[in-house]
Amino acid sequence: NTRGIIADMTLPDEISPKSPVWSGEDLEANPHTAVDKARRIEAMFTSIARKYDLNNRLHSMWQDQVWRHRAVALAEVTETDDVVDVACGTGDLAMAFCKAGAHSVLGIDFTLAMLDIAVTKAEIAGLPIEYRQGDAMDLKLNDESADIVSVAFGIRNVQDSTKAFTEFYRILRPGGRV
Repeated sequence: NTRGIIADMTLPDEISPKSPVWSGEDLEANPHTAVDKARRIEAMFTSIARKYDLNNRLHSMWQDQVWRHRAVALAEVTETDDVVDVACGTGDLAMAFCKAGAHSVLGIDFTLAMLDIAVTKAEIAGLPIEYRQGDAMDLKLNDESADIVSVAFGIRNVQDSTKAFTEFYRILRPGGRV
């Protein structure tokens, strides 16, 4: 448990942040079907965590911030909403939900290095966001415990998106929004 993050996963010893996670051959063969996709995703995001925000800004020409703002507006956040942001990365969407006045915001991500950055950003901004390490396909949350479940860019990195969406709907309260 580092800096308030509830962690229940570790980076496998054989993964080095300096070694390539995907080869050209891996990418040509459809990386989404790789048996070890989860291990590779965790390694990849561990290696890029410190440059992730800049990468998002540059590749989207700063539109990623606009998209998050629109997502929060579409969710119609109220002061009674409990939000779970899955695959929260460095916390930008979780912070946007918090700033919009949600009752509570929980950010969950697979990669501890991303969560470390999210915690720091929330602390600097003075935002009361809880962060946990976890898997979108097996959320350690009670049934019907969230009013809003969000997943921004992370769904593409989930091994089985059907399992993840099943989990999202399991934790969603009646009348909630995904």
